[in-house]
Amino acid sequence: MALASKGYALQQRMYRKLWPKIVDDERDTFLRGIRPFVILGQLFGIFPLYGITGNDPDRYRLKWFSLRVVLNLTVIVTALVQTYYEYIRLKLIGINAKNVSGLIFFIDACLINVLFLNLATKWRSVAAKWEEVDETFNKPPYQLQGWSLRKRLCVTSFVLVFLAAVEHCLSIVNNVHNQLVEIHYCNWTVTNYFQHYALRRFANVYLNFPYHSLSAIFFTYISSALTIYWNYQDIFIIMISIGLATRFQQINNYLKILSDGVLIPAEDFWVRVRTNYVSVCELLDDVDRVISWTMLISCATNLYYICLQTLHVTKKLANTVEDAYYWYSLVFLIARTVIVFLSAAHIHDCAKKPLDIIMKIPNVGWCIELERFSTQLKSEKVALSGMGFFSLTRQLLFSMAGTIVTYELVMLKFDQESESKGNIPLCTPFVRF
Repeated sequence: MALASKGYALQQRMYRKLWPKIVDDERDTFLRGIRPFVILGQLFGIFPLYGITGNDPDRYRLKWFSLRVVLNLTVIVTALVQTYYEYIRLKLIGINAKNVSGLIFFIDACLINVLFLNLATKWRSVAAKWEEVDETFNKPPYQLQGWSLRKRLCVTSFVLVFLAAVEHCLSIVNNVHNQLVEIHYCNWTVTNYFQHYALRRFANVYLNFPYHSLSAIFFTYISSALTIYWNYQDIFIIMISIGLATRFQQINNYLKILSDGVLIPAEDFWVRVRTNYVSVCELLDDVDRVISWTMLISCATNLYYICLQTLHVTKKLANTVEDAYYWYSLVFLIARTVIVFLSAAHIHDCAKKPLDIIMKIPNVGWCIELERFSTQLKSEKVALSGMGFFSLTRQLLFSMAGTIVTYELVMLKFDQESESKGNIPLCTPFVRF
């Protein structure tokens, strides 16, 4: 009995000691919600931030002399080398509307990596501000209806990462299938299928360097990493948009009690609401400053690849596997782009929603602070932007749809004019590429 009593007392002491940490880990904050996604990206060299597994944003650091940064720079340098050799290869075989996509892919992936490396140098101050805002919105009177923020972020990122992985696997299956068809058609005898795949897949490199199985594995990893970057930036923007829109929505939920115009709050009520609203707007401004280039590159990349994949599916494809890959890729790309725009536009919609509620308040309920809040809601445009060139609202999505049609017509014309260039015939030996 005494032993059991001592054991219970020890358990209680440990529980009290660990309780603050347990409570801290269960707090519904944005930084905890994106943590698994950030760690996944670091496995492929992107966003090499230290301290992300802890609960204190002040400990976030970019350590230049560290393994994560070495991995990051290794991917960048390798991608730049591949960019150069892909350019040389295109000079030899010629450029058409489709084969130039490889060169654009390498350049785009390098830009994304560099942008996230730059973001890692600035993320600590943004994270500290975000943690401060979350502290306010994790307490009454703000209520979050439905799923917690962390659950929304985790489910969204998991689903999109899974769909992106399926697309990448289909791309590999398509490449392997086309090579097997070529081997059968050309009646080649292949003793090492992985070597054959690597030589054809990474022809831009192996035209200049001798083949080695380890280098083939390394370039396969780099290829996967660069593909992930393209999806990573879009998913990151979506998660940021969900995080910001959720906090604006919590303000709207709090103000719903005033929507019938019966309850008339005092001026201190509006002081508190406007202060919290401004804190989220300031956080939005801080985030926009550090990711605006990423927003611009994301929109440009998605615009180009939607046009490219549409160009592929409008042509008669070689086989069912190729047909399945290009259609899946196009549908997923369009869906992901629409989600990026709608989630970012949801910030603007939620930020303007309080104005509809305020307009229902009777004249006797108006005060100086409410007048200031109303003026702010009418005058300020609260939205993420792409380097100030555009703001991500619902109207921009329709404008982009029109732009896609225009650029698709341009690419179709370029494809027709360059149809005889840059196509490598079947059975062409590797050394003659």
